[in-house]
Amino acid sequence: MYKQVVGSLAGIALAVSLAGCSNGSSSSTPSTVNVEVQIGQEDARDASVWSIGITNGGQPNRNDLDRFIRSEVELDDNDNAEATVVASTERPHMFMLVPRVAQPEINAEATTRLCQWVSGCTVDGTSVAFAERYEQQSGWHWQSVAHDVASGERIRVTPLTHLAAQLAYERQYVESTTSWDVTGYYSGYSVEQSISQVSRLFSIDNIQGSEPQDLTLIDRTGGGQATAMDRIRYGALLAAWQNLQLAYDGDFDSLADAVAADLVNNDGQLIQKGGTQALALATLFQAARDNLAALSVENTTIKMYVDGVVSDFDSEIAALVDDTLTSVTPAPLAELFSSSDLEDYELGLKRTKAFVEVLRNYEDTFFEDGYRDELNAYLDRVKAFDDAYEADLNNVVDAFIDTHELYTRCFLDVGCPTNVDAYNEWLTQIDSYNTTTAVLTLNNGAITVSQEVADVNKTDSDDDPTESNAIDIKITGTYTSGDLTFKVNHTFVNDDEDEDITETAGVRVYFTTPVSQLADNATNEILGYELRWPDFQMYDANNLSTADELEFDGEFNVFFRGVRDPQDDSSELRFNIDTVTLDSRVSDQVSDDDDDDSDYNSLDIIASSAFADTFYPNTRFTTFNGFFLNGFFEAKTDFGFTKGSTATNLVSYVTGTETVNGQAVQYLDVRVPLGDSYRYRVYPTEQRVDDTDTDSDGDDEEILTIHDTETCELTGNDSDGWSVSTCEPQVRLLGESDFTDYINALWRAGTLSLIEIPGRGFYFVEWPATADDQGCYALDTLPDQLSALDGELYLPYVLGLNSLRFTTEIIIDGQPDTLLDARLIAPTTEGYEVTAALSHDYSSTSSSFPITGGGNSEDTITLNYAANADLVTTGSLVVFKDGVSLTLDENETETVDSELELHLRESTNADPLPYRFIINEDGNYERCVTANVAEWDQERNLDTAVLHLNFRDVVYGRVQKESGQWIIRYIDGTWETL
Repeated sequence: MYKQVVGSLAGIALAVSLAGCSNGSSSSTPSTVNVEVQIGQEDARDASVWSIGITNGGQPNRNDLDRFIRSEVELDDNDNAEATVVASTERPHMFMLVPRVAQPEINAEATTRLCQWVSGCTVDGTSVAFAERYEQQSGWHWQSVAHDVASGERIRVTPLTHLAAQLAYERQYVESTTSWDVTGYYSGYSVEQSISQVSRLFSIDNIQGSEPQDLTLIDRTGGGQATAMDRIRYGALLAAWQNLQLAYDGDFDSLADAVAADLVNNDGQLIQKGGTQALALATLFQAARDNLAALSVENTTIKMYVDGVVSDFDSEIAALVDDTLTSVTPAPLAELFSSSDLEDYELGLKRTKAFVEVLRNYEDTFFEDGYRDELNAYLDRVKAFDDAYEADLNNVVDAFIDTHELYTRCFLDVGCPTNVDAYNEWLTQIDSYNTTTAVLTLNNGAITVSQEVADVNKTDSDDDPTESNAIDIKITGTYTSGDLTFKVNHTFVNDDEDEDITETAGVRVYFTTPVSQLADNATNEILGYELRWPDFQMYDANNLSTADELEFDGEFNVFFRGVRDPQDDSSELRFNIDTVTLDSRVSDQVSDDDDDDSDYNSLDIIASSAFADTFYPNTRFTTFNGFFLNGFFEAKTDFGFTKGSTATNLVSYVTGTETVNGQAVQYLDVRVPLGDSYRYRVYPTEQRVDDTDTDSDGDDEEILTIHDTETCELTGNDSDGWSVSTCEPQVRLLGESDFTDYINALWRAGTLSLIEIPGRGFYFVEWPATADDQGCYALDTLPDQLSALDGELYLPYVLGLNSLRFTTEIIIDGQPDTLLDARLIAPTTEGYEVTAALSHDYSSTSSSFPITGGGNSEDTITLNYAANADLVTTGSLVVFKDGVSLTLDENETETVDSELELHLRESTNADPLPYRFIINEDGNYERCVTANVAEWDQERNLDTAVLHLNFRDVVYGRVQKESGQWIIRYIDGTWETL
């Protein structure tokens, strides 16, 4: 029954012992610094600031759902926020303003700001006087990206820093060519250049460091003349921006986003005057000038400064030209960076280019000199063994399984069969079968078979049970096929056969009810089989004491789990491969003493199926599939449940009200006869004293409005009725209960529309929904009566083995060691993740996954690739070499530890886009469903990917295919083929 299975694994074991891969290098816990984030003119109140890190690939930190990973800080009484960020001189950091509406039930104030427009602001048709506060949600999600933040530094977040943040991600100025280059990542260069560019466009000293004056407090403007005039100008521009934003009615979420799009498309320039773009400088300057001129100023010195700023605006407006872009360039890098910082960047760039040159022939340069030849020679020996004895090993596997079947016949029939022609290929003779002891000997005593009650409970004190749910058919001895010798034995305490057996060799048979001896499947159904080789050894006896001597030994297990069709309890029991493990050693000496080996490699493999208990195979014993099909990976989906197939009436639902503990509770039942069914409850609103400071505002005596929700499992069916079986702990939420909002939140998260069916995969259920003005869908009003919905299978499971990890270490006498640790996981047909690490010349190893080498001389290659997210494909490749000689210039070389990283975060270009994340009016970050469909077209193609190049924690460029050739484009504008 397991013949093909075990034979396949044996071949894989030999092949995999030659391969390798991994994940990132370890690092110490980073230090942090506190920075002060100031919003606009410091006139905003009751909002949050998001602090978002920038990754090694120069990308804002997001999770697999493309959702920002952030920390949130509330504005304090001074309208500022103190954020804690990782201290890094190389890596930028993002800050974002997030406003909200009033929520009286939880004592949350709405975000407000002061009207800075002298004649008054018009907010949604309502007039707001100058210096009065108003609520405004749209147009406020400003960003600021800072580089090299220091403890105590002040970072400004305004519409102008938002422009710089967008420009810094998309473009970088190349001084050598005086042009802008397309990037798609944040770097120290692009961040500083963009801040400089936008500052120069608007004639501000530094849009991130300067303090824009609150015009409602104009007479309190501080600083000398130059500083004061800069502050007044900045404040005037923001006041004009405020007025234009309140009147904005364009295609973008805000005026800042619209202007940023033009700024990027114009390669860092804005239209001077007129034109059809979102904003002309003349428009903003004129508005700022007129508003400032209308401002009442009592302080004569400040009045002089204000008049000076107005005069400057007049001169600049007069010089602007119709339908013409600006021609501004950022300050030179030599001005933006200190001399030491710029030297570090330039040196890092030289090292990056030199290390790339070293890695062009990485197969030769990664390993130590001469090692590759030794490695290839050793691997050739192992491969030759695999090629020579693959058929013989399959024969041995067949013989081992036949032994189990023969013994079962001998025992159950109280005597062995006389016709054993089916076993003639390996069976030379049946020596004896003792019906009293139930011991079978074969082939002149070479093989011994017996049975005992299996000790399946290792946690109790009884090591010799007289009854259990499993029987061990114990098989020990020697099998031969051609020139191959295969030995299998139990494992014993202290490896001494005179001691107790700790693990039996043979086949463990699991029964439905406890047994004291092997039972007939017809009366006591077999639920599973486990093939067990706790101590095996194979070799060619003809090669002993020759240069071709090789030995494979170790431990091997494969467990077959019995399963019925999840949708048909009366179906026959079939057997899935649940778990496979191999702990093996390949050595150049046939010996019980590992110290005799000169060249050897260890190999550990564990493979498993996540759905072994629900996948119903189309044969009684499933064979290897999933990862082991066609040499790598292919999903097995030809079992009647193919992608796109429809299940009618997959889900039914009903809404209603029930009484729970004296309360009237609204509920939604989602009934799935083929899967799990749930009742979602919403409890009524209550007023509670906030004695545990639930809202984290420091007040534990205030009265809060709260409600509870609850998820319960349903059992039953439409014929006999449905009832609640168990419930999860209740979840307490701030605010008034709203059944419609709660059900919509469940639907947006996919809880209601993405239905998992055991043994098949995920179905999409199209609930009735309508899109709003933002393109975000919400459920239509659900009728109270029972309704049924069809489902479409859109994400089939990978059925069979879908998780694999293997680890191998190669030891060659007189050479550095090499270690590979790799894992592949693919629960569904379109989502998989690969992690691998290859280490060389190390003196120690890590204990975390993946296992990597350590020490003063180690070299590592780490690989991560994930295609398991809806909207992005992510990955990284990290190469570290200690003490590599780098040629920086013609006459300059240096030896330095070098680490090069390539980072991938590529959009799948989903069409239609199934969802996006928005900040709602409450300031909450939520999913906006943009397509109420099961499937969307996706493109996962590395040929169109952009990889970001990082050397020793600094982004220095990007790698992408251009005209069929991989090109590296560095931040200094130079490029080369890869």
